[in-house]
Order: sequence, then structure tokens, then C-alpha cells
Amino acid sequence: MKDIEDSINEDLQKEEETINEDNPEWDGSEAELVADDDAEDYEIPETGIKISYAMTPEEMYKCLEHSDMYKTKGARAVFSSIVFALGTIGFTAAFFMSEGKFKGYNLFFAIFCLVMIVLVWLVPHLHIKSAARNAANGKKIEAEIYPDHIDIGSGSGAWSIELEGNCELEEFDGIFLIFAPKDRNFAIPQRVIEPEIFNEVKAILVSGTRPKEK
Repeated sequence: MKDIEDSINEDLQKEEETINEDNPEWDGSEAELVADDDAEDYEIPETGIKISYAMTPEEMYKCLEHSDMYKTKGARAVFSSIVFALGTIGFTAAFFMSEGKFKGYNLFFAIFCLVMIVLVWLVPHLHIKSAARNAANGKKIEAEIYPDHIDIGSGSGAWSIELEGNCELEEFDGIFLIFAPKDRNFAIPQRVIEPEIFNEVKAILVSGTRPKEK
């Protein structure tokens, strides 16, 4: 009987040793993390920030005023005004000192220079104001802002702005104005951005563009 029990215990011991050899207990002493070179790369879908708004005539006017629509504005307008002002003073002085037929010529050119000063400032203002009214027609603008691009519109009229440093950005009067290639500008009023995500949107725009050269 004892021989049978010894035989059974011996078989059980051998079976236990076989199990332990196939499944040894791991204590982590020789483990390390390794990269799987054969693993497939999976892209994480980007989350966009969707905005929808309509530009007001006032906002559109400010955007057109900051664009390169007119060259004779700002410093150029001031320089042109100074030149024509000097012309007005010079021809006016010549009018009072001249006699005969040159008197009329001097008066004409004095008035001409004065009119040009008015036109330098008035014409761009009136044209931009008219263009702003036509552009701000209440049409909704829909855009989705992603970390590396902005999708604008939908369907056949959709277009995109790549935020890879190839665009310029100017911030003024509560507006972000992006100067994209091919003379395409895009404005985002800050009023349409929720305060909770404002800093995030601004960081995306600033990091993906360069400051507008003035």
C-alpha cells in the first residue's frame, strides 16, 4: 500500500514540476518595456472648435480698413496730405504775388491740391464703408478651428487655411484677422468665441501664424 502511495506522490511531484516549468512564477526582476516594431500606427482624431456667426457692417469696415485695399492710408495718406498741403500753400502764395494769366493758373492748382487732400481721406472711407455694407449682408459664416488648419464653409464654396506659419495674423478692436495666401483674408470676431475656450483658440491662431507686418 505504501508503495502505491509513494508512486502516486512521485507522479504528482513530477506533474507539478512540469507545470512550474511551463508557467514559471514571474517576479519582474528581468522585465522591461519594448516597442513593438510591427505595431500599426493609429491616428487620434482631431477635435475641432466650431463657430458660426455673421459679420456686422462695423466689423467688416474695420477689417477692410486694416487690409491692403488702399495703399494711400495711414502714413502714406499723411505723406500725400503734406505734399498737397505744401502745394496748396505754394500756389496760393504765387496767386497773390503773380499777375496776368499766371494768376489764374496758380489759383487753379491751389484749389486742385486742396481737393486732393480731401479725396485722399474721403474716397477710401466712402468706398470701404460701401463695401462693408455689401459684404456684411447677414450671411452666416461657419468654420471649424483645428490645431493645424481652419475649415471654412461647406460644399463647393468650402476652403481651408493651413496654420503652418504661412499666414499673417493681426488682432484689433476685438477681431482676429488672418491674411492667407492668394489675398484671401478671414476674420473671426472675438465675441463669437466662448470665454472658456478663448485662450485655446487664440493660442492656436498665434502659434500657427506670424504677426502682420505693419
